[in-house]
Amino acid sequence: MITRKDFEKREHENLKPYACFSDNVERLISEDINILPHPIRTNFQRDRDRIIHSKSFRRLEYKTQVYLTEQGDHLRTRLTHSLEVSQIARTIALQLGLNTDLVEAISLGHDVGHTPFGHVAEKRLNELLKEDSHYGFKHNVQGVSIFYNLEKKYEYSGLGLTIPVLEGILKHTEIKLDLPEYFNCLYVEKNFSVTLEGQVVAIADEIAQITHDLDDYLRYHILSLEDFLNHSIFDNIRKFTLDKYGRNFDKLIDIEIDRKKEVIIRCLVDYLVCTLIKETEENLSDNFGAYELDRVYIDFAETKKEVESFHEYITSKCLEEYRVKEMDRRGKDIISTLYNYFKDFPEKLPESTRKKYEDYGIIVISNYISGMTDRYAIQEYNNIIKL
Repeated sequence: MITRKDFEKREHENLKPYACFSDNVERLISEDINILPHPIRTNFQRDRDRIIHSKSFRRLEYKTQVYLTEQGDHLRTRLTHSLEVSQIARTIALQLGLNTDLVEAISLGHDVGHTPFGHVAEKRLNELLKEDSHYGFKHNVQGVSIFYNLEKKYEYSGLGLTIPVLEGILKHTEIKLDLPEYFNCLYVEKNFSVTLEGQVVAIADEIAQITHDLDDYLRYHILSLEDFLNHSIFDNIRKFTLDKYGRNFDKLIDIEIDRKKEVIIRCLVDYLVCTLIKETEENLSDNFGAYELDRVYIDFAETKKEVESFHEYITSKCLEEYRVKEMDRRGKDIISTLYNYFKDFPEKLPESTRKKYEDYGIIVISNYISGMTDRYAIQEYNNIIKL
């Protein structure tokens, strides 16, 4: 049998010195309790498994990535997005000699704090909550709160995850909020992850957003190929495809339109991941380790401005599309209606939630709404407007 200690030994033998090793980490636990090491799983393997088996993770299946739920069965959800981030992050981590168990745990857990209906609903909930309290709402902060004390599965509150996993979840995007005291152990004085694995997930999340959201936009004709294929980034992709595979990109996509889209997205993902690895390797040194980082090391270098320009170009095109604007309007309306209704009639909250509201106030309503799936939020909204 291969034991936990065997896996830990392999990490020290196979990973780079700047990787984060699983045998030297602490857990953030809401109660004073000691979680004993597992006999066959490392700390990060155990965290990954706890995340996968959590209710919050399962609900991601019914939270859309781009709020167009009624447009088709192949649109990405928060769950499929998290799996795609995990795949991209593991590929990068493997090439850089980092801990793939850690990047997988962070990747799978990074979006559990998201509201239904995407980022526009997150912004609306943040506005509403700030009007009534000193709290705000950000999905990365909410994700840590879920895993620290809101998820109920063990004899203590939360999942008792390790600090590197929670720190990576917190910093996969900007923090922007005042944080509770228990966040202090997550190196909150730095706005970037102090492990390279955490930094890998942050950039893998961006790559997934650029490429896979674009795939959804193309699939449902929110964008056309002509909207973006002439962007300068494709000059680099043409050169990359020729240098790496000896294939002419324009001939490669000279096929029927549906297959053309798939090939373009595949080439874009390949280009971004390989370019990131190449431009990052030069930044890394064996002279530093986890928690010693003074800046972001896992990022694009020479191509950073071009990648950002491409992302902004796609986003600007989509924001003006009438279906996107209508779905955003509807998402904000649903969140506002739910929030104001439960604020005015807290007795209508589920019994367990109502008891928490009596103890903790308005933040409980925010937790309740943000945990809803799209379809449950729509169901509750329809019930309210019928009253």
